Amino acid sequence: MNMRSWASLYGFELKKILKSRLMIAMLVFLFVTIMIEALAPRLTTSRDVAEARRSLSGRVIDDELLQEMYPKLIDDGRTWTDENKEYYGIAYVEDVMVDNEKTLDQYTADEMYAQREAAIDHYMEYDELTEGEIGWWKNKAAKVETPFTYYYYEGALNLAQGLTGILLVIFLISAICVSTVFTSEHRQRTDQVVLSCKHGRMATYFAKIAAGITVVTASSIIGSALLALMIVIFSGMDGLNAVVQLEIPQATYAYTFGHFILIQLVVMITAGILFSTFAMGVSEMLKNSMAVMGLMVGIFIYSQVEIVPPQFRFLSQTRAMLPSNQMSVWALIEYRLINIGGHYITGFVASPILYLIISAILIIIGGIAYNRFQVTGR
Repeated sequence: MNMRSWASLYGFELKKILKSRLMIAMLVFLFVTIMIEALAPRLTTSRDVAEARRSLSGRVIDDELLQEMYPKLIDDGRTWTDENKEYYGIAYVEDVMVDNEKTLDQYTADEMYAQREAAIDHYMEYDELTEGEIGWWKNKAAKVETPFTYYYYEGALNLAQGLTGILLVIFLISAICVSTVFTSEHRQRTDQVVLSCKHGRMATYFAKIAAGITVVTASSIIGSALLALMIVIFSGMDGLNAVVQLEIPQATYAYTFGHFILIQLVVMITAGILFSTFAMGVSEMLKNSMAVMGLMVGIFIYSQVEIVPPQFRFLSQTRAMLPSNQMSVWALIEYRLINIGGHYITGFVASPILYLIISAILIIIGGIAYNRFQVTGR
């Protein structure tokens, strides 16, 4: 089959997915999700409050700024008025860093950052890191500059959190829409037509696989771009240059929110490829899209429920590397590393590679099942 003929077949499969009622409904759901993710923060933070908090951008979180804030704190930083609203972000960082054995105004900047270091050591001990892993992180942590410099980062945080919502929608698109690419053919008995085509079997298979991957990947990219645009319009994209420690102080990555969002996009796109190939490949093996939906939903529920203690490292770390967990800002305090030949890599590096490897395996296995069924299935 020449490339032009295959492209026509690919286009046909693409249109078939996009024109289905389920796909149209899911695209509407994606748009609604994007609007909610972009608008919800704007409803909780007024323009005046945002401007007040933005006024402290560029200030170093040191004793000078803390002593300026302390006299204006009400109820130990739990009550915010027009008189102190600009200090919310500073109080949040301190509150997350300290042990809360004293009120916020009793801590110095040195004590605050010392408690951050102690918390990191505690988390690493809880996760049962090896000496090699701890040493690796110590080298990385040295690149994190302290004291932190504050920047108003709500826009960047909204985008980072909103991308996890888009990931859930593309997961549903894969489970509900893409999983039927092969099973609908078998259910309607139209698969027999392929047997009459000289190049029908594998050419058709790869056209379907490519169409499914395209739909999910395009949904990820277009959805992310639209979310970013809506956030810029409604509240502004502040904070791409802010360090992630302003939200997760115990993070030891020397990342800004801009860096983290780029990582999220890579994880999302490769996860979308994994979702689509899993939905199509496994549905072809089982010949049942409902079973695939149930399996995918079960894996998602498993990823959200913390039932595996860190002592069972393989299971616990595997759960942490699932897409929904890698997309979360809490992945910034996943300290467990992957040791490959004495070299350590983080989950952010390993996960996209692993997703693509698993996707390739699923495509191969699904192709074998598709080819054998066409020959002996009737």
